[in-house]
Amino acid sequence: MKCPSSPSWVHASAEVEGIAAASCQDVIEEIKARVTGDWHDPHNGGQYSLLNESTLELDLKRVTGNKRFTDKMTFTFSDFQGSRPECGIHACSESQIFSVKDFSTNYCNLRNLYCGTEDGCEPVKHDFKTTEIEVKPSSFAGTDKKACIVTGDVQEVRPMLRATAPNFLGDTVDDTLACISDNCPLDESTLSPSPSCVLGNCTSHLAKCLFSSSCRHGVMCELKCTEPLAKTEDAVHFAGLMECMRVHCPGFPPSKSCAALHCGVEAAECAVHSKCRETLECADACVPGKYTAALAALPHATVV
Repeated sequence: MKCPSSPSWVHASAEVEGIAAASCQDVIEEIKARVTGDWHDPHNGGQYSLLNESTLELDLKRVTGNKRFTDKMTFTFSDFQGSRPECGIHACSESQIFSVKDFSTNYCNLRNLYCGTEDGCEPVKHDFKTTEIEVKPSSFAGTDKKACIVTGDVQEVRPMLRATAPNFLGDTVDDTLACISDNCPLDESTLSPSPSCVLGNCTSHLAKCLFSSSCRHGVMCELKCTEPLAKTEDAVHFAGLMECMRVHCPGFPPSKSCAALHCGVEAAECAVHSKCRETLECADACVPGKYTAALAALPHATVV
């Protein structure tokens, strides 16, 4: 299986092997029509682009609908000779940033380019059925077909949740932490948000935070808690739980019921690793409310 590679040593990915009931020429034409035309990506309106094309191979890129994250894909094809045209599809998608749990995004990156009307998709030039023979996600990555077709703009939910959340630390801290948590995933080497992401998305909030002693103290204290965990085995479990909270339970402070409902698996993984649990407890003492929901979701278990 040929994959596009990623600059991040820890990242989510998905591989798919399938057979389309069409010639490879038709399959390639359909994928290119969706990527380069006016076709609407049903997975939150992402934007595809064609990076490179060669005989029976396509290299693609997809930027999420909110313009924050990029994934790359490689499709290779095999023509099968027989009484009916068939095409073998070998596809791989890889996140280009540090990521653990992708909520089926990499799988959907691929599936949404070959699915047909039978799957609820809208073909552009050729409608054909594709049988998925094997789907291989990375650890914690998803393969939920229902996640591939999402109606409505989920980005509109986040500001609404922030507006209704109780104010624990004052508007400055609340807005700053909500902005960073919602927009910037953790950096793989520091277990902290990327400075470029924070500056690019939360400049005005950060400027206000610098003038607030409580906000400055909370952020610096939080960094001291997460720094020892960086590049350890437990970092993956901590990052996975934080990514789940960021995606499913945005705003500040996150909802305990939301954490319990959507991030129970990630919380259980963290619970059995003492360093992961200790980091949560330390950081929650720095910024009361930010990690409380994640801690509450941790089951009581023997730690290692």
